[in-house]
Amino acid sequence: MPTYRTSPPAKLNLFLEILGRRPDGFHELDTVMVAIDWRDELELTTSVQPGIRLQVDWLPSREAIAEQLQVAVDDPILFVPDDASNLVHQALSKISAATGYQGGWDVKLGKRIPSGAGMGGASSDAAATLRLAAAAISQVDDDMAGRCSPAMIRGIAEQLGSDVPFFLDPESATGIPGAPVSGQPMIARALGRGEKLTFRPLLVSHRFLVVYPGVALSTPRVYQHCQVSEVPRSGVSVMDAFCSDDATGTQNILYNALESPARGLSPRIGEALECLPVTLSIQNSMTGSGSACFAWITDSGEPVEPLTQQVKGRLEGGALIRPVSTCTGAPEIQIA
Repeated sequence: MPTYRTSPPAKLNLFLEILGRRPDGFHELDTVMVAIDWRDELELTTSVQPGIRLQVDWLPSREAIAEQLQVAVDDPILFVPDDASNLVHQALSKISAATGYQGGWDVKLGKRIPSGAGMGGASSDAAATLRLAAAAISQVDDDMAGRCSPAMIRGIAEQLGSDVPFFLDPESATGIPGAPVSGQPMIARALGRGEKLTFRPLLVSHRFLVVYPGVALSTPRVYQHCQVSEVPRSGVSVMDAFCSDDATGTQNILYNALESPARGLSPRIGEALECLPVTLSIQNSMTGSGSACFAWITDSGEPVEPLTQQVKGRLEGGALIRPVSTCTGAPEIQIA
């Protein structure tokens, strides 16, 4: 059987505003996101044996990540489920049911993106799974191939989670023919609970320094403590700034309405933000509902390695610290 592989990326929320509370329990959002090259690794193979067999481990190893976070290898922060509670497992169940695929799946998921970080790792893995499974199913049967439409993939993605559609190609994510082509870095504005997406291509690559401070936050708990903004900001100016071919000197663009409640739930958020430098060419913020924080480096000549070492020297305790750049949210699928 062919093996289908891809490298699901993480994301950063450059802007996040709370517009209101919805009857379904979610919040109305205005958020702006980019994909970054902090990646998991996903490998999928079809099987004549029914069922979903998911193997999960950390890359380069569980021991290496535990050492960086200064925790034991069996610490709960490193737990990633391999059962039906994992979004990869759920994605395969849903696409099999929707297409009538009767076979099984063998899946290997290598984790680099931390959980409970606000970086969308589980959502990205789920979207990548849908893309790999659709490609695999299309090779099994022509009738099933016809059922793997962008609309079907988008519908499943929306069921799995608010961030999942962002990691599809723009046409599948929006349902708009002629949407910006996949394969290049994009920026997206999301409205509703995050499922109403508008994509624009990035003219230049953007660099960030991301800090995961070794604490996993519960998204529902952070939202329970948030406040609806009385005078909401708009993500339009953020889209415009990042789509410019020169962002040098752009000030006060990054914003996250969830930063205050997240800080209240964990002092590590404040510690991570305070260890990140802020200058005319560097701004910082928190992504999603936390706990990861990041610095946006607007000056293309600013060296990243000294900043990385500076943060390592300032932040006490374990952390994952990575320099990253913008990338495509729906990376290439490799078949072997």
